[in-house]
Amino acid sequence: MKMIKQFIFLISRRISFFLPIMGLKRFHKAKYGISNRYIHRIRYRQFDATHSNDDWQLEVYQKAKEIMLEQNFSKVFDIGCGSGYKLIKYLGTYDTIGSEVNPAFQFLNEKYPNRKWIFSNFDINNNIETDLIICADVIEHLSNPDVLLNYIKSIKFKLLIISTPARDLLHYQTSDLFYGPPCNSTHMREWTFNEFEGYISNHFEVINHIISNQIQATQMIICKKNNDLL
Repeated sequence: MKMIKQFIFLISRRISFFLPIMGLKRFHKAKYGISNRYIHRIRYRQFDATHSNDDWQLEVYQKAKEIMLEQNFSKVFDIGCGSGYKLIKYLGTYDTIGSEVNPAFQFLNEKYPNRKWIFSNFDINNNIETDLIICADVIEHLSNPDVLLNYIKSIKFKLLIISTPARDLLHYQTSDLFYGPPCNSTHMREWTFNEFEGYISNHFEVINHIISNQIQATQMIICKKNNDLL
């Protein structure tokens, strides 16, 4: 039965590839700036970052600290801060706010009771004002990333750092894996470098976009509010 399912899965990918060549419509529309050949994950599986350290996204937080120093910022808001390890270690000297869902939210309050933590709910306006927002490898876990970006736009801030895996570094374009769903079962989707910049630029003004970690296939965008899009 497992081999039959795998065979059907591969055949469906091949059909999806040849449909546009034959002038036929694909099975689904493009979403969130990603090619309409891509298969998004349907079933959500929560990622528990309670035990995370700085093995991943280290350079994102190092860049955040650099910006805080260069811009003389004092406040930072970390959306989806996980265990809070990187936020406290690299930005603990600043006025910090971190957001998470359970079980991480409960863990944060117990581990760092003197810090400010909020339960992550993108439908609620928390009236937060900050200098810098960090959103490190969060967006790929969400069923609807538009909700996250609209939430960020409701916040008064100066700069945003947002990172996510670069799909074109994870897989060759000729690989069946390139068009999803992601190998990581907690990822709903993954963007290529160009797809991600196009998607984010529909919401914010992109200042810089780089591959921040080639080995871990991390892409990072620094951006700010675009008044023309408000």
